[in-house]
Amino acid sequence: MLLILTTFISNRLRYIADLVLKQILGIDFRFTISVDEFTGYEGPKIIYARQPLTDELFIESCELLFETSLILREVQSTIANGLPVLFESGHPLSALPFDPLAAAFYLVSRYEEYYPHKKDSVGRYPAEESIAWRGKFLDIPIVHFWAEAIGTMLHEHFPGLKFRPPAYRFIPTIDVDHAWCYLERPFLRTLGGFGRSFAHGHFQEIAERIKVLSGTMPDPYDNYQYINSIHGKYGNFPLFFILFADYGRNDNNVTVTSKNFHLLIRELDRQGNVGIHPSLSSNKHLLKLGEEYRGLSKVLDRNVTASRQHFLKLAMPETYRNLIQLGITDDYSMGYASHTGFRAGIAIPFQFYDLLKDEVAQLTIHPVSVMDVTLRDYLRLSRVEALEKIKDMIRVFKAVNGEYVSLWHNESLGDTGRWNGWRSVYEEMVKLAST
Repeated sequence: MLLILTTFISNRLRYIADLVLKQILGIDFRFTISVDEFTGYEGPKIIYARQPLTDELFIESCELLFETSLILREVQSTIANGLPVLFESGHPLSALPFDPLAAAFYLVSRYEEYYPHKKDSVGRYPAEESIAWRGKFLDIPIVHFWAEAIGTMLHEHFPGLKFRPPAYRFIPTIDVDHAWCYLERPFLRTLGGFGRSFAHGHFQEIAERIKVLSGTMPDPYDNYQYINSIHGKYGNFPLFFILFADYGRNDNNVTVTSKNFHLLIRELDRQGNVGIHPSLSSNKHLLKLGEEYRGLSKVLDRNVTASRQHFLKLAMPETYRNLIQLGITDDYSMGYASHTGFRAGIAIPFQFYDLLKDEVAQLTIHPVSVMDVTLRDYLRLSRVEALEKIKDMIRVFKAVNGEYVSLWHNESLGDTGRWNGWRSVYEEMVKLAST
């Protein structure tokens, strides 16, 4: 048991110490504010404070974890011992050249996303606004490296201290924005589809639509048997996030009243587990979000507990508060659509910390680091380049005992059109991530 002497045991300090020390490093610990108790303790112990209160091992703290409100501050990343760091220490007796707990809290709580910032065309917080992107460490789960710095320091001073890190996990997830490309759409939308194809000269698309609707060709997005076979080969149970929303400009799945759509949803829930993919328009409308949630829950005959935001659109803290209010317990939206990497600097699930309430919330956030659309459309990588990027990511997750959450779409696994050949990328990814 590691004993930590500090001057004030705040909610923030408890939260981030549990995440870094217990969940990442696997160390049992407790806090004390009593110098007498600390002095008399004969086991491993450190001081986390502004000043060394005794002559024991000491890490200089900054004020961030002892505050209870959101304070706009200029935070810069620097390099210390070859590692990107935040909140660099200037105390000559500090065992580490920065405050690793405050740095981890700043990233994991998404403190910077509460600041006024520019939004992208979809209204999202852009990667380019983040300190990780500016400091060139977005592709690194930097919180784990900071935790490793703590672990190395503790091991050197207390070689008998026990470490029990978590095990690596792989969770494949599939977003179902369009359950089918042509099927189960109202007559007017089908007619409009023909009109758009004709207007743009996409005559092959017209022929394909006719074949699918006449039953002479399978729908190109109907890849569910293939998805099930790939995951079944390695014993994986995927998460399917279903867009279950009324038709809108950016929300255009099949009609939610379709009986075949309902049958598909229940079948996917048997193959793995179904969560909700809240529509883009519901991000600002709690009533609409509630309607989508209740509709999907009714189809499944159970309460939905997992979610991923459409377009990965998050607004802090409103999006997460709305999900909690509905009963969502796990969210898989913490990533950037435009970039691969670690938006919160971490590769394992963590509890949402509501900075405005200054408390831990009952919602587990599962970071997403790489998405099919990111690789092909945003980064414009070839299949070979995309697979190399994925391999690099998987190696990182395995090295830090993380939870690798892959994000693909049923349409990108159709092996047709702009996604021709991408099945091979997915198959190799599942193989590497599963072994």
